[in-house]
Order: sequence, then structure tokens, then C-alpha cells
Amino acid sequence: MPKRILLIAFAVTALALAACNSGYNPEDLYGTPAPTSTASTPTPNPSASAAQVAVYVSSSPIPNQPVNLYTDVNGHYGTLITTQVTDATGSTTFSNLTPATNYCFNTSYTPSAPGSTAQNQWICGYLWFEGVVFSF
Repeated sequence: MPKRILLIAFAVTALALAACNSGYNPEDLYGTPAPTSTASTPTPNPSASAAQVAVYVSSSPIPNQPVNLYTDVNGHYGTLITTQVTDATGSTTFSNLTPATNYCFNTSYTPSAPGSTAQNQWICGYLWFEGVVFSF
């Protein structure tokens, strides 16, 4: 008899603990659901026609830096459209671009240390209207 009572008491305690602890979240003390957000997929801007391009090395702007604008062919550069040089603030603006069209931007930087090789960077896509930043 004492074994039976002990087993029943143990079973009741186990059930009570399981019921109390189910779904327990220490961050949620008041029973409110955690907020959720949906990340939107960026889409091309149907009206933007200019791209601001900035070039930096070690967080400092690079003046007189050539930046190339190419057509985009399936995420790779195609035909060179034009080349512009950055101003004293390390930026240049490409105007008269076709809205919602993919373009590729390219620049190359060679550090001044002896024996350094050129570093090439490419940015292709349709999000150029948000600004293009090259960091070396």
C-alpha cells in the first residue's frame, strides 16, 4: 500500500511539473507572444535615374579614383558605358541611368606599399539607386 501511494504521489508530481513547465519562456513573463517581423525583398526603384558611388580606403575617401559603369549581363559586367573620376569627397554621381535596370560598377585600387598588387571590386545589380560603396 505505501508503495502504491508513493507511486501515485510521484506520478501526480511529475504531471504537475510537466503541465507547469510546458511552453515556459523566461523572456516572456506575461504570456505575450514574441513580436515577429517580415523582411521585405528589395525591389528595383522604377523612377531612380542616378547612382551615387563612393570609394574608400581604410575609411578615408579616395579622390581622383576612376569608377567604371558597365552593362550587367546576368550578374557579370558587359559593355563599358562610361568612366568617371571621384571628387575630393571620394564620390561621383552617374546620371541618366535607366530606372529598374541592372548595372555593374567597378574600381581598382593599388596600395602604395612596395610590391602591392591591384585590388579589383565589382558591384552588379539593380540596387544602385541606394548608393554604391567600395571599401578597400
